[in-house]
Amino acid sequence: MAHPVGYVPEDAVIEGHDVVKEYRTGDQVVRALKGIDFGIASGESVAVVGPSGSGKSTLLNLLGLLDVPTSGSVTLYGEETAEFSEAERTQKRKEVIGFVFQSFFLIPTLTARENVEMPRLLDRTPKRTRERATELLERVGLGDRLDHYPDELSGGQKQRVAVARSLINDPALVLADEPTGNLDRKTGDQILDLFDELREMEDVAVVTVTHDDYVADAADRVVRLIDGTLREES
Repeated sequence: MAHPVGYVPEDAVIEGHDVVKEYRTGDQVVRALKGIDFGIASGESVAVVGPSGSGKSTLLNLLGLLDVPTSGSVTLYGEETAEFSEAERTQKRKEVIGFVFQSFFLIPTLTARENVEMPRLLDRTPKRTRERATELLERVGLGDRLDHYPDELSGGQKQRVAVARSLINDPALVLADEPTGNLDRKTGDQILDLFDELREMEDVAVVTVTHDDYVADAADRVVRLIDGTLREES
């Protein structure tokens, strides 16, 4: 069953109401989001799809606490994100949100395990961090690649390292920006299957931003953005 436009789950981790985002370019104002409602619940899989320029990246930035709305409300566990200081938004991102990117963004001079450890580099629990990184790499099927460097890994293995890294801080929400874009279809399917497995094991919500309807088919729910407005699909 399709959801109504602007469907917001009752148990949303993050939600937005009447969200408008505008950017000024010279004398012009571009309205990237035009008063949308949205919400992401714990443990669900949501795909955000739409053509280039539709507002997907803008929505991702709001969900990732990288930006705040021009008007309207975005709340994280009921707290207004626009009221957070820059330092508070950074801390909330670390505590609640993990990121996975199309280009992996692994550090070439670090091993797979060290890349996974990076978001907790400044924490004072190095033993626990190493244990958690090892556990996550084993969980994503790379227990035999802990000490391999990125140039010793395939594209699919690099993305698995990136997925493990996104989970190192036990987030409630993982944002995946075109996570299969640099992978062949078979490897991409494996990554999508991995997201499903980890959602169940880690109870984490996964939002996938994609141009590809095939990727969206793997989600519980699809949010289709067109010219800054949205509609929900089942």
